Amino acid sequence: MTSARGTSFEHRPSATLTALVATVLCLATVAPFFTSLPWYFRWPLTAVVGAFGLLRLRAFRRSPVAAFRLSPAGLWTVTLRSGRDVPAELAESRLFASAVFLRLRWRGGEGQVALLPDNTPADDLRFLRARLRTAV
Repeated sequence: MTSARGTSFEHRPSATLTALVATVLCLATVAPFFTSLPWYFRWPLTAVVGAFGLLRLRAFRRSPVAAFRLSPAGLWTVTLRSGRDVPAELAESRLFASAVFLRLRWRGGEGQVALLPDNTPADDLRFLRARLRTAV
């Protein structure tokens, strides 16, 4: 009889997802120039969209989660950027093609993690997808 194995993940931002988000941000920033708004609305709107988008992109790239582990018993542990390990719970998970998106919660915070083939080993990603599909 085989037993389920636990696994750990070092979290680093996905270059593919970052490039996709940056492209969408650029398109959203220049979009007001193609509207019929007066120029004195277009420029401030462009600045607000660009600034807010850059802040959100920066927050995405600087996740509080440095690493996380899933034990064979299904318990989650998060290693924060400060180096402290805290027990966590899986608040939400989404599977999209070969990507896994997780929202982990712990006492005093929460973090979102995007695991794609460019920032996670294929075997670990496959294992996590299987564990999430079979979890009730």
